[in-house]
Amino acid sequence: MATNLSLVFVILLSGLPAASAQSEDLRAAMSAPIQIERESGPTRIPLDWRMQKLFIEASVDGRRSGTFLFDTGSPTILSRRFADTLELEVLGQNTGVDANGNAVTMDVARVETLALGDTVFHGVPVLVFDFGSLEMGTCFMRDGVIGSEILPGSAWRIDVEQGELTLAEDGEALGTRETAVSAPLHDFGYPHMPIVDYALGDVTDRALFDTGSAEEVALFRPVAESGPVRALMVDGSRMTGQGSEGVSAGGRGEVQALSRFDLTGFEIGGTRLGEVTATTRSVPPSLIGAGMLNRYHVVLDYPGGEFRLEPREAPEAPRAHAGFAVGYEEGAGRVLQLFTPSPAQAAGLQLHDRVIEINGRLLDGADAEQRCDQALWLAQSFSGAEGGEFVILRDGERLTLTIPPVEG
Repeated sequence: MATNLSLVFVILLSGLPAASAQSEDLRAAMSAPIQIERESGPTRIPLDWRMQKLFIEASVDGRRSGTFLFDTGSPTILSRRFADTLELEVLGQNTGVDANGNAVTMDVARVETLALGDTVFHGVPVLVFDFGSLEMGTCFMRDGVIGSEILPGSAWRIDVEQGELTLAEDGEALGTRETAVSAPLHDFGYPHMPIVDYALGDVTDRALFDTGSAEEVALFRPVAESGPVRALMVDGSRMTGQGSEGVSAGGRGEVQALSRFDLTGFEIGGTRLGEVTATTRSVPPSLIGAGMLNRYHVVLDYPGGEFRLEPREAPEAPRAHAGFAVGYEEGAGRVLQLFTPSPAQAAGLQLHDRVIEINGRLLDGADAEQRCDQALWLAQSFSGAEGGEFVILRDGERLTLTIPPVEG
């Protein structure tokens, strides 16, 4: 499956907005310590790895269970529908900034308990958001997000190879591996997102480990365009293009200049990881994303202040990028990203083309339920890198383009 940023819901809210955005009482309620009740020994829960995303089951207030995106780059967010069934009391509103830099206001509530297996978190602040306000929002995000404010006080191991999320009282309970890459893990307060130091040649910076991003690495554009970083780009690997960086809580991002490339010399904890695939993003910070889970198990040891990458026994081979992305916009399939050089661009595909069919599969003219099915197919099953026959509508003219597969 080609990574399709137009279908990735990356919700990154600022932790504590300006005082004018919320009262001191509300700020205190959001940042109050969360109590943890755990059985002896680590808790292991199933981890569903799809669309380069992590999904887990959780129970809220002992009354309702749901399926949630596990997103270390987001606060916990309940869908409006899910929150209404719990009859939560709204404490106020929080104004934060989404992944595209747009201001977003959400209701704030507090749940008495949030249970992951036999580990129970007491007094968890949650944001409440209507995902139905986003096009295709409820197709991808029914119940909400389990976010980063529950991370402190535990050590977490993310293992998509075995499909398991493990949390324990400390890192020793998770065991250690001599081959692991280790670096300090920083916590700068609510919502306690995991921050890690990295280096690229002479450039040193801090990145958010964000499982909401499907990339291996996403560099803040000024970092990517710096001379030392450009010198570490693998010759012939760079593609440039245009398109939206994705959909977040404030809606789809504006069309931006895009860039993708392979990097050498990416270091964590003084250890070079070898070649990594990277893209750029228009707003800070740089990200280490869920794409790393194709090669590593990731440990977030908050009590020990340590970030670890443990090499997988069977890492997945890097996937060729299609050079384009298709998603739904205003009820129609659209080309939302396009890169050059790419087979798609050479075959005549253009940004904003309306996509009627892909390999005989109809995208146009569907009702809401069918569009949801097609959007999930695009995100989970469709591989643009394999090419195919595209029927598009451009300036009122119906065209058929044959896109060859990406070589290599």
